[in-house]
Amino acid sequence: MELSERKQKILQAIVDEYLGTAEPVGSRVLSKRNELGLSSATIRNEMADLEGMGFLVQPHTSAGRIPSDSGYRFYVNSLMQRYQLSVEAIEKMQSVLEERVLQLEHLIRKASLIASTLTEYTTIVSTPDTVQSVLKKLDLVHLGGGNVMLIVVTKEGIVKNQMLPVRLDEQTTVGLNEILNRRLTGLRADEISFRTIELMQTEIEQMLRLSPKVLISIMSFVYETIESLDETHFFVENAKSILQYPEYSSIDKAKRILNFLEDEKNLRQMMKTDGNGGVEVKIGTETGFEELSDCSLVTVDYSVNNKPVGKIGVIGPKRMDYAKVIANLDCISSHIDKILYQLYIGESEG
Repeated sequence: MELSERKQKILQAIVDEYLGTAEPVGSRVLSKRNELGLSSATIRNEMADLEGMGFLVQPHTSAGRIPSDSGYRFYVNSLMQRYQLSVEAIEKMQSVLEERVLQLEHLIRKASLIASTLTEYTTIVSTPDTVQSVLKKLDLVHLGGGNVMLIVVTKEGIVKNQMLPVRLDEQTTVGLNEILNRRLTGLRADEISFRTIELMQTEIEQMLRLSPKVLISIMSFVYETIESLDETHFFVENAKSILQYPEYSSIDKAKRILNFLEDEKNLRQMMKTDGNGGVEVKIGTETGFEELSDCSLVTVDYSVNNKPVGKIGVIGPKRMDYAKVIANLDCISSHIDKILYQLYIGESEG
C-alpha cells in the first residue's frame, strides 16, 4: 500500500513521538513540530486516513493514536533513519568482545551482556549449531582411584567434561587417550558415527587389556559425549528489563512473558537459524507467539566462514528504538564473525 509523502511524514512523526513517550499522540502535539509545517486540522484528517488504512489505532477513548503492527512495519521498512554508532563505541565494543576469548561460550555470553547493556532490552543468544564442529583434542585425565575424566575440546572453543562410567588404571588411560586422539581429532562431529567408534575397538583390544563389556561401555560413552556437542544452548540476559516499560505494568502480562522466556522450547523455535543471514525484525503477531503479541523481536545471525551458526536477539516493546537496536546487533554480529574467523578458520589456514 502506497502512502503520500505527507502521510509518510505524519506516520514517522507519530512513531518517533510514541517511541519516546509511550503516550498516544494527538494532532496538537504534532502540529507543534516545525518540520511538518501543517495545521492541527490537516494532521487530524491525515491521522484519520492512516487509521482507516490500518497504520494507526486509537486506544480506548483517547484522542491520540498509536502505531499498529502495520504502522511499525511500514516505519521499519521505509521510514526509519539509520542509527550511526560512534567510532569510540565500535572500538570499545570490539575491545570488550576480544578480551580474553578462550572459549566460544565465553564470547557468546559476553555478546549477550553487551547487547543487553547497549539496547536496554532483554537479549537472547544461541550457541552455535555445532554439527560442523571439528574436534581439536580429547583428554583422558586420570584423577586417582581409577577415576577418569573425559575432556572434549572443539576448534570452535566448545568444551565438554564428563566422568567415565568405569575405572581405569593410569597406564590404560594413557594408551586409550593416545588412540582416541589419533583416530578422532581433526574430524567433524557429524563425521563421527557409532560405526566409527566400533572400528576403533579392534585396535584398542589389541593394545589394551580391557574386557569387552568395559570397552563397549567406554566407547558408547565417548560417542554419546561427542554427539551431545550438537546441542544448542541459549543465554537470556536481563529478562526483567521488559518490566520497566509501561506496556507490561500488568502483572499477568509480565508473568506470561517471563514464563515464556524460561521455556527452552520457545527459545529454540524463536531463535532458529534459517541460514538467510542479516537482521530480521518481527513485530507483534509476526513473532508467531501469542505471548509476544505486544513485543518486537530483532535478530541477527553470526557466522563462521560466512555460514550462519547462531543468533543474537533482542526482545522489547513494539515501540522499541529499532534503528539503535539494529545498528548495535549488526555491529556485534560483525565483530563476532571476525573473532570466530581469526580463532577457528584463520588458525587452520595459517
